[in-house]
Amino acid sequence: MKHKKSATLTISAVAFIAALLVDLYLIIAYPEKLSVIIAVSLIVVVDTYFMVDSILSLVDDIASVNIDKQNELTKVEKGIYSVAKREEIARNENVSSIMELLTSMKNENNKLMTDILEQDKVINKLQIKKQLDNTTQVVNSNEKLAVLIAKMATANAKSSDEAIEILNDICKELEDKNDNLNSKDYSHLRVMKSNVD
Repeated sequence: MKHKKSATLTISAVAFIAALLVDLYLIIAYPEKLSVIIAVSLIVVVDTYFMVDSILSLVDDIASVNIDKQNELTKVEKGIYSVAKREEIARNENVSSIMELLTSMKNENNKLMTDILEQDKVINKLQIKKQLDNTTQVVNSNEKLAVLIAKMATANAKSSDEAIEILNDICKELEDKNDNLNSKDYSHLRVMKSNVD
């Protein structure tokens, strides 16, 4: 279509120049042939109309092509903007989900640390209780040994009164000792020697 219009314009331009030259020649060489000059002048006018129409048509086509290109560029820009906007929204959503995940992990870590501290407290309490139980068992076994020693001392003592006094002292010491389980010093538990030979 564009080539056809270009060819029509070329033909119109050639015809216009030819008709104009013929018209000028007729005016100069044959001024008396007025009807022929008018007829050729009409051809020049009609040819001028077609030539101007072809030029305007080409200008319209060029403008239309430019408008189409502008529209395509606008569509491309809109598409690029739309894609960029979607990418930005997706990136923001990803960042938001990552931040939520980090917050959740931080909360989970805090909860785990709290649980670990609570378990550590329970373990410490159990260890303290076990140590107290062990201490009580040691004290009880030491008390049994003291009682056995006292029995042996009593068996060897010649005076029953002195043996009873020693046993009473040992019992008193053991009672005092039961009030203070944290002490591990039993050196004060002594069986007095009998004065009787």
